[in-house]
Amino acid sequence: QTFVVDNRPGAGGNLGLEALARSDNDGYTIGILTTAHPINSWLYKKPGYDLKTSFSPIGFLQEGPIMLVVHPSLPVNSVADFIAYAKANPGKLNFATSGTGNSTHMAGELFCNRAQIKMTHVPYKGSAPAIADTIAGVCELSFDTMISALPHVKAGKLKAIAITTGKRSSMTPDVPCIAETLPGFDVSAWNGMVAPAGTPKDVIDRLHAAMVDALASPNVTKRFTEMGVTPRAMQPEEFHKFILQEAEMWGKTVQAAKITID
Repeated sequence: QTFVVDNRPGAGGNLGLEALARSDNDGYTIGILTTAHPINSWLYKKPGYDLKTSFSPIGFLQEGPIMLVVHPSLPVNSVADFIAYAKANPGKLNFATSGTGNSTHMAGELFCNRAQIKMTHVPYKGSAPAIADTIAGVCELSFDTMISALPHVKAGKLKAIAITTGKRSSMTPDVPCIAETLPGFDVSAWNGMVAPAGTPKDVIDRLHAAMVDALASPNVTKRFTEMGVTPRAMQPEEFHKFILQEAEMWGKTVQAAKITID
């Protein structure tokens, strides 16, 4: 079958998902729901959809850790070191991310909340300028996806302190998880596939089966590994519960950090 990809950027991904919510529920229009959308449900007064009722989840696609990287001159080598340094220098550290309200920003805010430290968020328009300014020392650290940050770690331009997922990554087995210092900390940049609400169950089941087959493909597995992400088996009903759990978790983070978009 031929797929037509209709990219609709804007409002942190809300415009695309709003268009999906208004589409026919015949199974011929599907969309990608990401970490951003449970966050957006708290950041935007009118996101254009309801995570509980606007979609029929198809399944989880993949997830990857967010990496905490610092400028090599920062005198820290572990999460414990970092927390101690931040507490000794409250408000003096600036963390760069690819934008306000996205998964990297919220990972940083959640870290501040859990570690009880204060840092200043510096949002950029994308990962490239955020990482560039961290390398240049404009910001002391950055939270970014592994695919963006890891090449600079390997080149010695940045120092990897930790990743945000609950388990270490096979790509960076020597880089610890934040959870090893702050138990229960488990954040990933993820995405999954959804259809408009009311899409017939037999159609959802067929799409889910096709998705599972595709994720098992050696070519897909290889490409995911190169990107530092992994597929994750999840039935539609389980994915729906996961989405709502993410929304609840991020809601607490957004409220604690007093972040608003509109």
